[in-house]
Amino acid sequence: MSRLRVGLLSNPTAALGTARRVGRQVGDLLRLAGISVVDLSGPSAHVARARAEEVRDTLTALVVVGGDGTVALGAEIVAGSPVRLGIVPAGSGNDLARALGLPLNDPEESTRILLHALSRPVVTVDAIEVVSTGEHALPHRSIALGNVNLGFDALVNARANSSQHSHTVRYKTAVLRELPAFKPFPYWIEVDGGPRQELDASIVTISNSGIFGGGMRIAPQARLDDSSLELITLEGIGRAELLRFFPRVFRGTHTSVPGFAIRPVREVTIGLRHGRALRAYSDGEARTLLPLTARILPGAVRLLADLTPEDAS
Repeated sequence: MSRLRVGLLSNPTAALGTARRVGRQVGDLLRLAGISVVDLSGPSAHVARARAEEVRDTLTALVVVGGDGTVALGAEIVAGSPVRLGIVPAGSGNDLARALGLPLNDPEESTRILLHALSRPVVTVDAIEVVSTGEHALPHRSIALGNVNLGFDALVNARANSSQHSHTVRYKTAVLRELPAFKPFPYWIEVDGGPRQELDASIVTISNSGIFGGGMRIAPQARLDDSSLELITLEGIGRAELLRFFPRVFRGTHTSVPGFAIRPVREVTIGLRHGRALRAYSDGEARTLLPLTARILPGAVRLLADLTPEDAS
């Protein structure tokens, strides 16, 4: 193992600074196991990305320590390359880690999994490519592994990100604060190159992992390795029904709600017919304004983990 070189990228702000401490611990454990570790962490995502991209081709793996946004950053850096992505959950939501069945708040077990995976065959997962498609949009491309949120869930994500409470508390609080003034968005949508359709929906999510919002299994049958995305929509419900919808997602009883639908897709282009501007969120981070195109990138990311059907669904 002494020939293996691993990059370590910790988010200094994730979980109120906990990720930085966890990153140091993981780095020490990897070195004790004989791994050559180079710390690529920086004061910002921009700096960390630049450091990682500079040495990426010399790495066996890139290990990211943080939440879903940090995982997405790591995926952008390694997507399409031979470098494998290792994940140590140390954020607030950790939804991608939940989808993979990775241990939360356990740096020692996380490191053991990384070391075990380094000696195992390569596992690949799909990614979501998100591209700005507006007439006057600046070129913008990002990668997500979990979800792209485009409706009420995006507004909640934006508000929750500004809170200092725990993820569960701030997500619930954000739902309650966004709800009184919310109205369904008037979308247009093109699926897999088909004709343009119109829909007025409260929730539109493009999902790869099936989990968002700190453990809500919005698409219970979603898999990370099936070369398909799930287009999730919720139409035709009022504010009171929308408030009752989210607890049902935690219980797994939401799929029978009238107006809720899931369908497999490979590419979706979506925008608003009129009204307010809407910014998409993916894996917890603000992305481009609508309109945008999201498409599947099959097997784009090599992972340092064992992917079983139970983990991927």
